[in-house]
Amino acid sequence: WSPMALEIEEQHVESLSSRNQRLRVKNFVWHEEEWPAISYNDFSDGDDIPVISLRGVLEAKKDQGFCDELCREMVTASEKWGFFKLVDHGVAVEISENMKARLNEIFDLPMEQKLKGARSTSLPLGYCATNPDYGQNLPWAEILQLLQSPQQVLGFTAKVFGDQHKAYSDAMIAYMDALDELGMTIFEMLAHGLGLREDFFTKNFEEKEATMIRINRYPPCPLPEKCLGLGSHSDPHTLTILLQDEVGGLQVLKDDNTWVGIRPVPNSFVINIGDTLEVISLSLTHSLTHSLMYYLPFYHAWTNGRLKSVVHRAVVNKKKNRLSVAYFMSPTATATIDCPPQLMDPKTNPRRFVPFTWGDFRRELLIQKRVLGKTAFNRFLISH
Repeated sequence: WSPMALEIEEQHVESLSSRNQRLRVKNFVWHEEEWPAISYNDFSDGDDIPVISLRGVLEAKKDQGFCDELCREMVTASEKWGFFKLVDHGVAVEISENMKARLNEIFDLPMEQKLKGARSTSLPLGYCATNPDYGQNLPWAEILQLLQSPQQVLGFTAKVFGDQHKAYSDAMIAYMDALDELGMTIFEMLAHGLGLREDFFTKNFEEKEATMIRINRYPPCPLPEKCLGLGSHSDPHTLTILLQDEVGGLQVLKDDNTWVGIRPVPNSFVINIGDTLEVISLSLTHSLTHSLMYYLPFYHAWTNGRLKSVVHRAVVNKKKNRLSVAYFMSPTATATIDCPPQLMDPKTNPRRFVPFTWGDFRRELLIQKRVLGKTAFNRFLISH
């Protein structure tokens, strides 16, 4: 340990300290095995996730249904990577850019003003600077989390901005409405590509009671080699649609246990399969080693593992803020997560999960509190 490193760890982190908490860099230092080996802007062109254009599908949908080849391409990307980039997606660039601008303005506010919209002790909805309740391995991030609910958006923005909230609430509601429509298109394409009825998934998402948006802004970090914006995890929801700015930081864990950086593409979204969707499609074609046994997910569950819910993380850097906006789509609490028979085979791909509802799984997540890996899924995994 050098004297300079120790001096850095003692520095006060003003941007992530709220009210009576005076956090220091050392509070954000993760366990050594979690330290990132590649930096935020380390991208490998030959090892990046697939890029899929929706232009053909959106045009075909108007008159003759979906393009079979593109639906199969999306399923293949979800089977191999669990992630893909979406371009020509139909969401107006003005909606996304306005959303990012308004969110950056919110995070630029003085801490006391942001804390007017602070999350409560009982529900993780609202604003928080990092998450000091974790005690250790704190995320180097400011966080804003809200349900897909115009009432909740209006409530938060009114608390923070008073009668000047309209520009912010309008931007957020327009963005969430556009992403909900995009998410339904993705669900229909995945169902079509899997040989299921196109409404197989969408019929469970008419109500938005569990769908939410989580915005993270990662400030410049003086010790990025030992800190993380978000630790290794899979998303427990069904589908994630991620909007990010031009600053890199998203990294995905590959089958060979190495990390790969995801290069940002202008006017695109990063799509990743959530835990519940994987259960529907699960076919464990490779052995899961050591801690990866805890990363079994939701879309993963719905497909008996055929579609992969993949572990990922967010790393930070010394110079730039990074903004990421994750739209997490989840079904109604009563929706039963059960793999359809056509995605299972008694010999080659037997049932891996007992059926469960999203409400069951959400209760497990509330008990777990912090999503590190996929431990909440173990309750539903069948041992063969």
